Amino acid sequence: MSANLFTRSTLAITGAVFSLGAVAIHPANAARITYDFSGYFSGPDKSGPLTGRFSYDEATEVKTILHDSRALYEESEGQIRPPWGGLISHRKRYKIDVIEFPFFNKVYTQADALGEIYFSIVYDSDFVVTYDYEVGEILSWETDDFRFSGRNYREWFWTVFESPKPNFFDYFHSDGSVQFSRVQEEPTSVPEPSIIGALSVVGLAGLLRKKRIKAQLPD
Repeated sequence: MSANLFTRSTLAITGAVFSLGAVAIHPANAARITYDFSGYFSGPDKSGPLTGRFSYDEATEVKTILHDSRALYEESEGQIRPPWGGLISHRKRYKIDVIEFPFFNKVYTQADALGEIYFSIVYDSDFVVTYDYEVGEILSWETDDFRFSGRNYREWFWTVFESPKPNFFDYFHSDGSVQFSRVQEEPTSVPEPSIIGALSVVGLAGLLRKKRIKAQLPD
């Protein structure tokens, strides 16, 4: 009798855990973002293409307001507008933790960086703040041999590649801006903790049942 009661209790607990799991069964998508980057550089001794790849965790996002002209716009009843761009300009910055870039017969990685590596996307809003539009992407990465850094003119932002300490006699740089292309990858599903807990209870119930049956068998 007690054994049957225990079995029913175990099944009830298992069912309750699975019910919780059914409520929270929203698979967590691993927010890994990957980009390819490309360009072309010129130098005194060598010129050629730039190609590389980096990735980051979307959870590292830090959003910064670069300028906000809404108050001025509202006070002037729409008569005063910024000389360029929209009412609001903001930047989303991400910390890169994986990067590969072949250059001069060497593959540079995060280990070669002199500091943190970041990827930034800059946005402007329109004058009535109904949508955001991208105005540039910046890769910030410096090593002993080169650097990627941002430039801007009015509201436009872009990335350049150049010598770490440019001088007239020994200098290389990118011809035009560095281009970025997001790599489309399938998200990785991560089990919810409630599901893991439910499976643990099922395993425990099965183990206890085996032990009970074994105990009832004649010697």
